[in-house]
Amino acid sequence: MSTAGAAVRALAQPVGESFASYRWAPTVAEVAERHGLRPEAVLKFDQNTPPLPGVPQVPLAEAMATLNEYPAGGYVELRAAAAAYAGLAPGNVVVGAGADDLILLLAHTFLGPEARAALRSPTYAYFGIVTALRAATTVGIEDDADLYWHCNPDNPTGAVAEPERLVEWARARPDAVVVVDEAYLEYGARSAAPWVDELPNLVVLRTLSKAFGLASLRVGYALAHPETAALLTDRRAPAPVSGPAARIAAAALRAPRLLDLESTVTERERVRTALLEAGYACPPSAANFVWIPTTEPLGERLEEQGIVVRRFPSGVRATLRRPAENDVLLRALGATPGPAPGRQATLVRTTTETAIRLALDLDGAGRVRVATGIGFLDHLLTLLAFHGGFDLELLAAGDLEVDEHHTVEDVLAALGTAVSESLGARAGIARYGSAVVPMDEARAEAAVDLVRRAHAEVQLAFASDRVGTLATSLLGHALERFAIEAGCTVHLRAAGTDDHHVAEAAFKALGRALAAAVAPSGTGAPSTKGMA
Repeated sequence: MSTAGAAVRALAQPVGESFASYRWAPTVAEVAERHGLRPEAVLKFDQNTPPLPGVPQVPLAEAMATLNEYPAGGYVELRAAAAAYAGLAPGNVVVGAGADDLILLLAHTFLGPEARAALRSPTYAYFGIVTALRAATTVGIEDDADLYWHCNPDNPTGAVAEPERLVEWARARPDAVVVVDEAYLEYGARSAAPWVDELPNLVVLRTLSKAFGLASLRVGYALAHPETAALLTDRRAPAPVSGPAARIAAAALRAPRLLDLESTVTERERVRTALLEAGYACPPSAANFVWIPTTEPLGERLEEQGIVVRRFPSGVRATLRRPAENDVLLRALGATPGPAPGRQATLVRTTTETAIRLALDLDGAGRVRVATGIGFLDHLLTLLAFHGGFDLELLAAGDLEVDEHHTVEDVLAALGTAVSESLGARAGIARYGSAVVPMDEARAEAAVDLVRRAHAEVQLAFASDRVGTLATSLLGHALERFAIEAGCTVHLRAAGTDDHHVAEAAFKALGRALAAAVAPSGTGAPSTKGMA
């Protein structure tokens, strides 16, 4: 350490002996570099956030309209929405920049060098960090303390306690503050919030980072007795939540569109069953992750394969992603995945020319994230998935320093493979789909047959060589590769005077035709031959 660094540290207030700053799991780039992998081949199961983002219910232009102004520090709209969601009054609500902001606020308010804070082990690391920051002493959860940290459901184990037990804990300790962090409440727990008006020493924490899928907004709130809430608000930083985040969060709480909790719970049990059958002592979980107790270097071994889990001295925690992605984790652990719900596929494909990771859900909601390094290709694939009603995450890197040929072809081929894998035996689908899409002067027609007869007739009437950085001549061949890999017949033609419109109309039409063809029909085999 330099002399200047030592001098600054000498000015800092002391912290507890156990203090160690929060450590994030390695980034995708770090894992890829460490193990000689392509970034697109890395899957992260470490963040406890959903695999897909929540959809803001406030127009972004509206949310951003007052960026030049501070948000109103009272957060009337957000507090009212949080109170209604929790079944309490606005006076019970304290908002913060994520639940972590409120954990720090609680530590600053109730802990100091002479105080004792109790927590379980293992549990959420930030409880111990803020305790040490206040130079308070950490003790076991059954010991006498001034503040008790409870995570319910617990992180990282997923263990859950009935709220009545935690309420009795608070009643029996009127001279201590009892904090119940309910970050994972929606995945399988009951809340202690109904008792906060009775118990001034009970504080319940909530977040929009998990079931709402809005982690990047950094919005959390505490529920407490009105006098406790007023005390915390007085000691809170002014306007800790940005104006746009507050608007989006309030809209989400007023009309909750929680990510598919039922599917998450079903998938959690499917993954846990596979782990148990493989010999792992995987306990029940009421959160969106599973816990694997072990003292072996399991996390290190998984990381060598590009699979990132959260490591603890006593085990590893894996957040649930899409079923096809979870199957990648299960196979890496030597487990045999049970039948996955829905029609999904995950591909990780690396060659000397391209690296691709693709996750597709045919029964999605048009949620799309595409990054290929070719802007107009990203746009076209986004249109296809959106108009098909598919969820698509597609990350690709290719030898663009040569040209975009390999990337365009391999991406469309991978998408075709994912469609084929998602359809499985192809029984009970409509089989045929068609669509006509106009876009200003351009017009596109698409027809699809999913009966495993790979053929393509593609006629795209482009007038120029490029749209943006994409060579238009590549699209016809790439769409043929899509049809071959998907094992389907595709007829697609589009014409117009604006090449941008021609391409857009074509991909929209193909998406809509695919949506019709993959739709469940309930009629069994899609061919008079009796087979797909």
